[in-house]
Amino acid sequence: MSRPTLGDQESENVRDAMAWGWISGTGSYVSAFERSLEQRIGRAFATVVSSGTTALEIALSALGVGPGDEVLVPALTFAAPAAAVLTVGAVPVLCDIDAETWTIDVEAARALRTPRTKAIITVDLMGHPCDYERLAELEISMVEDAAQAHGARTGKGPAGSFGVASIFSFHVNKAITSGEGGAVLTDDEELAEKVRLLAHHGMSPHHRYHHTVAGRNGRMTNLSAAIGTAQMARWDELVAGRREAARLYDARLNGLGFSPRPQRTGVLPSCWLYCVTSPERDAVVKRARHRGVDARAIWPALSDLPLYRPYARLPCPQASKVSRTALWLPTWSHLTPEDVEAVTEVMV
Repeated sequence: MSRPTLGDQESENVRDAMAWGWISGTGSYVSAFERSLEQRIGRAFATVVSSGTTALEIALSALGVGPGDEVLVPALTFAAPAAAVLTVGAVPVLCDIDAETWTIDVEAARALRTPRTKAIITVDLMGHPCDYERLAELEISMVEDAAQAHGARTGKGPAGSFGVASIFSFHVNKAITSGEGGAVLTDDEELAEKVRLLAHHGMSPHHRYHHTVAGRNGRMTNLSAAIGTAQMARWDELVAGRREAARLYDARLNGLGFSPRPQRTGVLPSCWLYCVTSPERDAVVKRARHRGVDARAIWPALSDLPLYRPYARLPCPQASKVSRTALWLPTWSHLTPEDVEAVTEVMV
């Protein structure tokens, strides 16, 4: 479905980390990765952690989200945002998506807000930023989930620059990868200190083995950061490569009964995994996989899963509709026109 684009610098960084013996959660590549993220996104503080899911959990904990609180979560997303809310002891409240962007529906979120609403996780779904100007009107603390949105932008700034905190994932299927990994970014120094404290066992940075809160080991290893630092230097190249893959797919599938995902005017989305919809989605996926192409149906709507259905207080018809018609096609930054032709030939 997706492949990392790795080169000589990634290998050289890993060999360097190994030669010095810095292979755990401390080392020069960890701090270098954090500084490069701050510069790229334009946020004051970045803390790299072990995964995007860990980043969500720590961001929520640092904001004081816990038992008795509610957090609004889009009904169409990977399960990590809802799972993170449950992990910190709060209640996820599933919200339908907007038909024109597939991101969280602002008016649906407004209708679901209660005095117990402590935060909202705004997922930049498949690389499309949410409508942050309208979401700000809700006056709810936002955690931007930019896990799939490396390189996306709105007129107000890049993905990852919105909300009181934002998170990224650097899983191997992302445009920028460290194998596994994530990050929490913020402009709030006090919040950044809480994030770092929680990710380092709750141990005071000034008094070793003195634990001031119940934290966890959420650290990214220096080996992973060595890869991530090299990938950051290639950000523009890797993001552009996936956009070109999307352009090739668009051209190849035009007029063949597939609809590209919608896009809001004034937004430059990124391409995480190329996505289209088809009324014959399941048949298309079955045919492609039978012929050796790793096409996949997207996630089911969380509101349609038995585990999360009780957290949908209002119907989420748009999330269900998209989840039943959308599919992903193989996507990576060095996908060639020949690769795209081979994939699309088996779909029609």
